[in-house]
Amino acid sequence: MGIFDRIILTIYTFVLTFFALGVVLIGLRLLPMDLIGTGITYLYGRWEASLVGAVFFLVSIRLLLAGSRSQHNKVDTLVLHNPMGDVHVALDAVENLVAKAARHAQGVRGVKVKAVNNDKGLNVAVQAVISPDNHVPAVTAEIQQLITEHVKHTIGIELTNVRITVENISNDFKGKQRVE
Repeated sequence: MGIFDRIILTIYTFVLTFFALGVVLIGLRLLPMDLIGTGITYLYGRWEASLVGAVFFLVSIRLLLAGSRSQHNKVDTLVLHNPMGDVHVALDAVENLVAKAARHAQGVRGVKVKAVNNDKGLNVAVQAVISPDNHVPAVTAEIQQLITEHVKHTIGIELTNVRITVENISNDFKGKQRVE
């Protein structure tokens, strides 16, 4: 749920809280009946009241849809079947594995990885920063080979597509620096 939906939900909750408080006061007979009747007759035939009702109806629909969308934001996984049962491997784990394999290629300064699992199979997109003193086609071919072999050896699946995008050619190392 985005920030806009959260703001709407907060305002909506406050209004419904006051409405619920009014219902409680009516149920306990703490609000006089003539005040309630006067309020309802005041709203009868007013287009402004209809507009407020329509806005609340639309906000309710929006919040219902936003709530149902957030339930579908589950972690994407690969399902590997074996005799002992199913193994679920998160796509984030695959992305980390691919990034590690790609960094081992000669001349690679940094990588960003996105893995997508669809009906055709597992696709990997790699954005790489390569040093200028290397032959780009050779480096990208090595990256593709390393990734394919490493994923096959570690997870046991074949990649459908390994797409390499050379994001930059630079000497700057933008990877994580380790302190040992």
